[in-house]
Amino acid sequence: MSLVICANKEIDGTTSRQASSIAEPWAFRNALTSTFKIPANAQVALQSCKVNVGGQVVVSHATNTFYQYFGTLLDNDGSTAPQLDDTIYHPMQVRILGDDVKLGDVKEFSSPDFANQVASRLNETIYHPNLKEKVTCEVQRNASSLDFLGYTIGFDQSVANVSGAHATAVNHFDKLTDVDRSGDGVFSYAPGTGMFQRNPSLDGTCCAIFPDEPLSLSKGIFEVNLSGAHADVNKNKSEVPWAVGLSRYMNNIAGATTQNYYPSYYDVSADASLGYWTSDVTQELLPYFDFGVGRNEEGDLVCFQTSFDTDKDYSTKVEIEYWNNSNSDFSAATGRVSANTYTDVRFVADGETLKAEISANNGSDWSIICEYVADDAKTAMFGPIHQACWCLHPVLCIGETASDANSRMVLSRLDSPSLTDYDVEEKFGAGWWETMELLGTERLCRDVETRDVLIPGDATVYAQQTTNASGYFSTLSNVLIMNENEIYSPSHGANAGNVLGFNSTIVPQPANPDTVFPRLYNSEFAPDVQSSQAMFVRLDNFGQNVLNAIESGPGGGGRRSKIISHLPRFDNNQSTGRLYFEPKNFVWIDLDNPSELNVNDFSLSFCYSNEQYARVLTGQSIVCLYFRAKPKETM
Repeated sequence: MSLVICANKEIDGTTSRQASSIAEPWAFRNALTSTFKIPANAQVALQSCKVNVGGQVVVSHATNTFYQYFGTLLDNDGSTAPQLDDTIYHPMQVRILGDDVKLGDVKEFSSPDFANQVASRLNETIYHPNLKEKVTCEVQRNASSLDFLGYTIGFDQSVANVSGAHATAVNHFDKLTDVDRSGDGVFSYAPGTGMFQRNPSLDGTCCAIFPDEPLSLSKGIFEVNLSGAHADVNKNKSEVPWAVGLSRYMNNIAGATTQNYYPSYYDVSADASLGYWTSDVTQELLPYFDFGVGRNEEGDLVCFQTSFDTDKDYSTKVEIEYWNNSNSDFSAATGRVSANTYTDVRFVADGETLKAEISANNGSDWSIICEYVADDAKTAMFGPIHQACWCLHPVLCIGETASDANSRMVLSRLDSPSLTDYDVEEKFGAGWWETMELLGTERLCRDVETRDVLIPGDATVYAQQTTNASGYFSTLSNVLIMNENEIYSPSHGANAGNVLGFNSTIVPQPANPDTVFPRLYNSEFAPDVQSSQAMFVRLDNFGQNVLNAIESGPGGGGRRSKIISHLPRFDNNQSTGRLYFEPKNFVWIDLDNPSELNVNDFSLSFCYSNEQYARVLTGQSIVCLYFRAKPKETM
């Protein structure tokens, strides 16, 4: 029997890492100055092992997922209102390693790097335009800054609005065969003046959506000039139909014939009831709007939104009866009024509420078309800005008549939060709808839109929430969902409580007052900076035949391996630092060498069950091996 002692070159206490890839604590090679002979039909066993487990956070599929929620705080008894169906919100999944994490993936972080990773994923999955890029996660320590206490997650909000030239306008109406989405041949747009003009050679309507920034929901204003130096759509053109409004961004087209940009559960059949292009509704439809105002072919001022029709099982445009709105300046009317004398139209978003106004005097005074009034009928005002349309973008639409084919309007104002990394065409780059659509899970948005509180004809009342005087969404709560919960559901697979330091299944209240921003959520205990993953020793350059049958990936187990022993992740006293392991009973593994081996080096490594390096190791690793000739079998 022979004893072989192997180690990487680094010694305990050394602060710098070796540059050589053959001397890492988790993978190293010891070259020999003379040949070492191993007899034929030999066996190997682990005699002992010493490693240093660093204070790193190790995240795997088993600790990767939690959820966040921003909206009305729910009652925890599961029956008293408000419950989730009484709101316009939905839990949002956070995967610490990213949405493409696979079963068996493992990654190690230092505590600060882990905090940064959590903050990044929270910002990507918060989706609300005034909360994106405002979430932080920091390492929490005691007053001496020595003892690790966990993490502090902070939720802040953007309340300062930015208004500027919006550079990009893209086609929002349909996927035409002869143009791309840039709108070439459909319209022109000049960012300097904000002038949007219909191409006179186009046969039909033109419509653009502006994807660069979303409307701020903290008292943000979106304004369009209809008649002025660069606008004439409503100036001595009483027959030109137009519409302006707000919409979520559509990446995919729907409909086998019209090829329109709208949700798969949307129907266009209600457009004609608004008085638009009734002569040829199959060719001249309105584009998709979540909220809109316009002048129809009859010269009427129409106001509308998209809502779900539960009887027909699709969403569609629904007219807002603004003349029945108590605060409307047109409440004395018995129906639609003429739109012909107006120069400007605007929308004002305040929390969950949206107000539409119109001006006949170049914006020097405004008349309310409709706004939220608690006691009014749901059909007389816009419904609340729900989670599926948190990120609202300007939509401008111009029709034509025989004599007017090149009308213009101007996007004169759009207040947005200050965002540096906003992209409607990237997963997690914009709102909840945009990401769910790209992920193929827009059914979750449909689930929200079908709730009774959002159906105009349903008697269920919803109290729309505004921001406070400073512009903060103070009546809406941030909630962390660390483990699966029946109240904040779905929360499938939530399992990150231990790695983030939370015992509670849900964390609904911050450590500081709920009305103080940022809201701070502190770990309830100091999580172990260690891996719960099993760790193994491999002898990489010999011929032992080992089967790793652990199902650690989509293809399951059954892979060939060089593992020779399983190491516990703790000894009797500690789980990090210097750990020593010496098995009481040796497990001898055949090397399957029919003849003597002349060995010039030993290659060893430490891995997890998925054969990924255990990079949590630091300092010096020592492995002692026994080699022997295989005992002869006795009768």
